[in-house]
Amino acid sequence: MERLALIGVSHRRGGAGALEAYQQAYAGPGEERLAGAGITEFVPIVTCNRWDVATVVPDGQGVDALRRRLALAGQQRPYAFVGDGALEQLARVASSLDSLNPGEDQIMRQVREAYSAAQARGRSGPTTAFAFDTALRVAKRVRREVALAPVNASLFSLARPELEPLLTPGRTVVVLGAGEMGALAARSLCELPGVRVIVANRTPARAEALAERLGVEAVALEGFLADPVDATALVCATPAGHAADAVLLSRMPSLRLAVDLGIPRNVDPAAARRRGVRVLDVDGLQSAGRARRSELSGKLAEAERIVREELDEAVRAWTERQLGPSIRRLRALYLDTIGNALPPEAARRLAHKFAHVPVKGLRAVAREHGLDAALTFLSEAGLAEPGPAGGSGDAAAEPAAIDLRSPGGEAGDAAREAERLVARPNAGSDAGERP
Repeated sequence: MERLALIGVSHRRGGAGALEAYQQAYAGPGEERLAGAGITEFVPIVTCNRWDVATVVPDGQGVDALRRRLALAGQQRPYAFVGDGALEQLARVASSLDSLNPGEDQIMRQVREAYSAAQARGRSGPTTAFAFDTALRVAKRVRREVALAPVNASLFSLARPELEPLLTPGRTVVVLGAGEMGALAARSLCELPGVRVIVANRTPARAEALAERLGVEAVALEGFLADPVDATALVCATPAGHAADAVLLSRMPSLRLAVDLGIPRNVDPAAARRRGVRVLDVDGLQSAGRARRSELSGKLAEAERIVREELDEAVRAWTERQLGPSIRRLRALYLDTIGNALPPEAARRLAHKFAHVPVKGLRAVAREHGLDAALTFLSEAGLAEPGPAGGSGDAAAEPAAIDLRSPGGEAGDAAREAERLVARPNAGSDAGERP
């Protein structure tokens, strides 16, 4: 877990320009560049709000070095979370707590689909499996217990208040894109009385299917770009960058507001300014997002508490699972040392008692200083998992001599128990004893 990292940029940490650049560089075919950076276990998360990659930092390489390798010239360096911090941030992302519009519905499904795609490509592994299973479990609990937003809340929900004063009865709005974000925008706009809604999509059948469900109009994107319908507002939610260029804007004289939710960005901002068209993109929605966070402060605090509670338990379980084989080896070492001096059941109980103190300390080291520190101790003691090429393990461990008369504390109690059992060989069946 110490080598788990979450590296990326988002609307909140980088803005639309950086988000566009990193997605163009690393999304889709660009994923091979991640493999070229020397990482083999990684899961990219690509949405209109973020580009993140959850990965395991290769041995011998630090997270800062990996972050520098992924940085793009002319762009700010991506942020990086590592270890427990990476797990926490991934859980916050899946729970929509890091979204521009907290509580939006899409992100949990997008995180799940990102992990499923990485599994299908053979990019995932034990660490990312644990991280995504944990993050999605946390997200489900947050969504179940904390009402952050109504159903179908999305990034577009932040833009709608800006559109409502313009879209009075008889006005027209065009939505470019019939994917998830475009569908959510069109569904929301249908609620405005008397407003004509037109959906344009590269695949006409998809636009037609959405239009039929919503009772709106549908056109092919190619046809709309060649011969646009004049409209008061334009909502862009398509991956086709620069769809609303200077030529298109010049042929929509009534256009007053363009909401650009696309990555890469769809609207030419300079052309829009020249025509007096206001552009509201991801960067422009930041203030609305901050205002909503302020309104939700109490609920967000409760959601963050749930995240911390779930992660404490998850990290404890992960650490216990990693330490489990070595703890069993430690108990076996004590049992071998006791040998035939006691009956088998009595020897087993005594081995557990002797192991209690070092196991308790081992867990504390892992909790306070990280699993790597505990594994270093175990490796030096010959108690770590055997390596694939004959690394240290039980075969390399020489049983240490144990002084059964060691004084004080739990160890002293164990020594006195040993003396009692040696003196009374049949005492192994005493009632009330626990291994």
